[in-house]
Amino acid sequence: SGPLTEKSQNLIKLGIATGATSRGGVMSQTRKAINNGATKEEINQVILLSLSTIGFPNMIAALNWAGEVLEKEDE
Repeated sequence: SGPLTEKSQNLIKLGIATGATSRGGVMSQTRKAINNGATKEEINQVILLSLSTIGFPNMIAALNWAGEVLEKEDE
C-alpha cells in the first residue's frame, strides 16, 4: 500500500529489474505494467533511462526481454 499507483510500482520495479539485469524480472514486470495500463513507450523509456547507469549492452538486453513480452501482447 502507499501513494504510488500499481502501474507506477510496476514501472519502478521494471527499472530495478533492468538494473539487476534480471531477465525474468524484466519480463514479469513488463507483463504486470501492461496489465496495469502502461504503454509500450513508457516501458521502453524506463529501460532507456538505464543506459548511463548499466551500460549499452545491458540496456539492449533488457529492451530485448521486454520486447519479447510486448510482441506476445501484440499477437
